[in-house]
Amino acid sequence: MPIIDSKTMNVIKDYSVNEIIEMAKEMRTINMVSIFAAKSGHTGGTLSIMDIAAALYLKQLRHDPKNPNWDGRDRVFWSVGHKAPALYAALGMSGYFDIHDMVKLRKLWSGFEGHPNRLKLPGIEASSGSLGQGLGIAVGCALRARLDGKSYRVYCIMGDGEQQEGSVWEAVMSAAHYGLDNVTAVIDRNGLQIDGSTDSVMKVESLNEKYNAFGWNVIETDGHDIAKILVAFDGAANCKGKPTVIIADTIKGKGVSYAENAVGYHGIPPKDGRYGNESLQKAVDDIYGGDSSGMPHSPADIDKLLKVADDYQENLNKKVNSLVPVFSRNYWWNSEDVMKVKMEPTRMGFGKAMEQIGDDPRVVAFGADITNSIRMSDFYTGHPERKSRFFSMGIAEQNMTVVAAGMAKEGKIAFIGSYGVFTTGRNWDQIRTTCCYNNTMSR
Repeated sequence: MPIIDSKTMNVIKDYSVNEIIEMAKEMRTINMVSIFAAKSGHTGGTLSIMDIAAALYLKQLRHDPKNPNWDGRDRVFWSVGHKAPALYAALGMSGYFDIHDMVKLRKLWSGFEGHPNRLKLPGIEASSGSLGQGLGIAVGCALRARLDGKSYRVYCIMGDGEQQEGSVWEAVMSAAHYGLDNVTAVIDRNGLQIDGSTDSVMKVESLNEKYNAFGWNVIETDGHDIAKILVAFDGAANCKGKPTVIIADTIKGKGVSYAENAVGYHGIPPKDGRYGNESLQKAVDDIYGGDSSGMPHSPADIDKLLKVADDYQENLNKKVNSLVPVFSRNYWWNSEDVMKVKMEPTRMGFGKAMEQIGDDPRVVAFGADITNSIRMSDFYTGHPERKSRFFSMGIAEQNMTVVAAGMAKEGKIAFIGSYGVFTTGRNWDQIRTTCCYNNTMSR
């Protein structure tokens, strides 16, 4: 169903497939401009999901941008919260806000946070970012619809690497158990995650066979063909008695030549800046199939957008600086000649420590898809003989913890590595019960 007026139920706009194709190009462009202006953001994943987002928000969803909290609306949960710029582009293009405001991405108080915050922008159904949780929310939302006799549909956007999280499969099982045919999951199967290909990090295939075995209706489609995506959504809506998963084959970085199928563009902006071989301008030219000067966003138009972001940041800096106390001396760390110490980011020290202790054959290491980011890779980089003692566990912190505990029980010195919020928050019970109660952490 196209975008509607929830008060009159009249159609506001029913876009054609060709119109959506062109709008997806503009969404990609604003996405790249925003990531460039922020100097941070997930280039590859936002580009791979963009056509799906365009088809979903501009054609498939029953929603009203002027009434974001309308109870009869369809819901979309972005379990892949790090792809927030694609969500913002879809919402902006749908009319929830001016899409050009996205250039304030990741800037304080703008609302366009690095991961979606439902309390800051209209149209966001759930704050997200820690993977593996969106489908469970969708199940709860769909159960409520059944309980209260509501006809809305519920969608959940996931990544293929995210299928490594055990919580996903708990939600998959419950959705099938309750026969939630108002649930449609969409998997952005681009084959890459932070540490490499999904096959090398932790195999997830065959997703088709796995979801079938769990009692789901499975539809596979080309995630960059708008017409085929819409056919898949229709197929999901017409399936009765079971939930549907659309497995969309995509290309990470789609539309930008230097980012396509590149692991290196997870979490970073164009490497060459405004102009160059891997630049913002090259990205825009690629999106429009060559010279973008005559397209909706010429180089001059882009410069104007970047100035909006720069002006916002300049005003923001003034405001923040006005809130910082002024002292007679500069007490900022290491700013003066006295009391200077050598500082090194924690992850660097962790990597050096792993390298130094790696010669001990008892030491084993477990990674959770951010191995290079936290420098755990220093354990085996330059030491190929240690590679057999490193185990990639994928996006599965809970399992990583108990597997490491099993190694420790057998006399190994096991290290797990991830961001602090995950190695404490996601697996607290595993640390408490399996590691602490069993004294596998003591030496």
